[in-house]
Amino acid sequence: MTSLAKLLALLLATPAQAADHPAFLPQHDLAATYLLTAPGRPAATYQLEYDASAQRARITDPLRGLTFLIDLPTGQAELIVPALHAIVEAPDISGLAAQIRTAGGATFLPLGPAHYAGLPCDKYEILLQNASGTACLTPDGVTLHFAGRNPNGTATVTALSVAYQHQPDTSFTPPDGYSQIILPPGALAQLLGG
Repeated sequence: MTSLAKLLALLLATPAQAADHPAFLPQHDLAATYLLTAPGRPAATYQLEYDASAQRARITDPLRGLTFLIDLPTGQAELIVPALHAIVEAPDISGLAAQIRTAGGATFLPLGPAHYAGLPCDKYEILLQNASGTACLTPDGVTLHFAGRNPNGTATVTALSVAYQHQPDTSFTPPDGYSQIILPPGALAQLLGG
């Protein structure tokens, strides 16, 4: 799994919210910077922009110049690849986006308060059938820290900064004039070298 796909999975692929679970998707618009670390890979920094009312995310990998646009209600995800002047529809990531709203069965065990990126959060142990980890979530659903493991490996995501600010619609719109490419399942990981 690529580092960018791990970031998507760790930041967004938390079980669907139930009354006994903490909020896990941001309740307010924000821009955040995250550090992703995984064994055997160099640490990477990513930018997240989130539109809470529409549940849309923009995740940018500044080093590679790639951007994912994710629409959670529709389960659609697109990868913007400026070097190819292309918009790539990838079923691997679209499937992940769709699971965010429907996954369930996780157990959240409270571990106590913590602070990351200058914000308070509540730490939880999260248990799933084939995965586990810890997450530190703000009361309004922002993930400030996540350390998880599943059959694909382990990774840690830590917020370096979080700014609550309006995100314009244009942040979640693909650029005009780009070619549309549809990849078969599994091809995205090969394209990104993971």
